Amino acid sequence: ALAVTGPKRAQSLPEVPTMIEAGVPGYEVTAWTGVIAPAHLPRRVLERLNAAVNAAISEPTVKERLAQLGSEGGGGAPEDYAELMRRDSAKWADVIKRTGARID
Repeated sequence: ALAVTGPKRAQSLPEVPTMIEAGVPGYEVTAWTGVIAPAHLPRRVLERLNAAVNAAISEPTVKERLAQLGSEGGGGAPEDYAELMRRDSAKWADVIKRTGARID
């Protein structure tokens, strides 16, 4: 591999530099997956769902499987994920405009 596209080296490929380390300043492209809930879900339900997802991601067998797939589980707060989606939406605005993709 020449480089990984994320902001930090991949746990599964620690010897492979990031694109930035390889000499491409500002280059960062990452893929993410998450659980999306309806916009007006009651807060207590959202918190319970978030806790369950974070607990699942923390399970050793889940971590191991994600690593086998070349992925790293994150977890966190719903607000952090919403901000990630907003930030990436702004970053990829042209692609989103051309495809009509939406975040509700």
